[in-house]
Amino acid sequence: MLRPGPVGGERPGAPSRWHPLVLVPLALSAWVYYPLLRVNFFADDFAHLASIQSDGIAQFLFEPFGGHNYLVRNLFFLGSWELFGMHMPYYFATVLLTHLLNVGLLFGTIRTVTRSAMLACFGAALWGTSPLCVGTLAWYSVYGHVLVGTILLVVLGQLARLAADGRPLSPRRGWVWYGLLLAGTTCFGVGIGVALAFPVVLFLVLPDAWSFPGLRARWLLLPVVTLVLYFAFRRLYPLLGPMSWQENMQEYIAVHGLAFVPPMLLHLLTFSVAGTTMGFLLRTPYPSVACWIVIAAFLGGLGILLWRGDRTTRRTAVAMIAVAVSVYLLIAIGRSNTYAMFKVAASAAARVARYHYVGSLPVTILLCLILQQLGRLPGLRAIPTTLELAAGLAIIVSGAAHYGIAFQEYRGTPEYLEKTLAQLAADIRAQPPGSTVYLENERAPGWILGPAIPSFLFPGRAGVYVLYNPTDQFEGRTVRFIVREPEVAQYYAQRPNTRLAKLLVPPKAIPAKQ
Repeated sequence: MLRPGPVGGERPGAPSRWHPLVLVPLALSAWVYYPLLRVNFFADDFAHLASIQSDGIAQFLFEPFGGHNYLVRNLFFLGSWELFGMHMPYYFATVLLTHLLNVGLLFGTIRTVTRSAMLACFGAALWGTSPLCVGTLAWYSVYGHVLVGTILLVVLGQLARLAADGRPLSPRRGWVWYGLLLAGTTCFGVGIGVALAFPVVLFLVLPDAWSFPGLRARWLLLPVVTLVLYFAFRRLYPLLGPMSWQENMQEYIAVHGLAFVPPMLLHLLTFSVAGTTMGFLLRTPYPSVACWIVIAAFLGGLGILLWRGDRTTRRTAVAMIAVAVSVYLLIAIGRSNTYAMFKVAASAAARVARYHYVGSLPVTILLCLILQQLGRLPGLRAIPTTLELAAGLAIIVSGAAHYGIAFQEYRGTPEYLEKTLAQLAADIRAQPPGSTVYLENERAPGWILGPAIPSFLFPGRAGVYVLYNPTDQFEGRTVRFIVREPEVAQYYAQRPNTRLAKLLVPPKAIPAKQ
């Protein structure tokens, strides 16, 4: 097994920041995930873009959505909109570049905690190419999940270097970490799990930090500050605009579904272990005999790690377990009751790929620590580390080449937008200049909005219109859309100052001659 040694190992202390082996996982990850550039917008993406164009900047930035607080993620979303407009490949190029950054950061973190560039190369390649990442990377609205991964890896990597060098945590660096972790809670919900677990991680990886009362108190308060910030966003947002009843239901669903949390948490953790470890070789449905064998082997390896590893290694392993449990616990709290209401088994819910981007990071680090300890067992020490690395990379490459990743590209999106825009232009131009044109507001098709987005968040042709036209004037004509859905009319009646509310009119508002 890959381990520190004459070739793969490095001297004690934090290694240098650059190693040429990082290019291997970067190249493999780019090879596997370059098809992201062909992915198009879907569902939540349209709701967020319509909000930018209709609701105003402040309301868009601070509005909770799906149980998440999205301030930082929405800043990135807004910046992408200003830079790229409706040019979708550029959005996913940003996602791909951020993922590659995370692959590089993971390489550095694994290399620091194992002092092995070989293990870092294998671990970063395994995670960077993992099919578990596709659910997050191939949906721009979930980009905040990727950003949480960046924040975790930046802070964790710096913490590991401090521990390796035997240096204390300076007040300035500590406050930067604090701010980054709190920012992560407004990127995506899993950021809350990271922040809640991080005091445990800090005091395990850097135990001397516990000796400083001020620093200790500050970090022990981080979970409290995290929860206060989360609920403050949700309580203060109504000062900017009304919250939908669906969003108001999120807390109720979470609180009243706690009985469903343990089974989903268990399956999230076990599926993450199986999916991360097996990668492209996870071809049988979960749960399966093959998956349980891999999970049992992982747990056995973890036992060997806790038995044979030194104190620093054991502390690091427990810290990674804490991060994984905390991240998946937040997901289970937020989503388990919803799946239970629709009679979806916890094992099936745990397979949803977009849940595993951040949670699989500590699992990958644990796997590398396990491989390090296994490589020190009698009989395995004689195997050259270069041969082990070559074999591991060969498995990853052959799996990716043979099976690949099934990307959901939503190819119908550009065609729908183009056809809708062309029909709108034709319908508007059919009326004389200077007139007010009343158009039927047809609903967006289900394959555009998905099963969870209500039509009022992206109201059909009116929604398309606001994405491409900054005003209600089109070539000298005033544009209005006739809304016949009571739910849509009611939603915008509560938001009279938005652009969509002014564009959408009831049938009774149409002049008799129309």
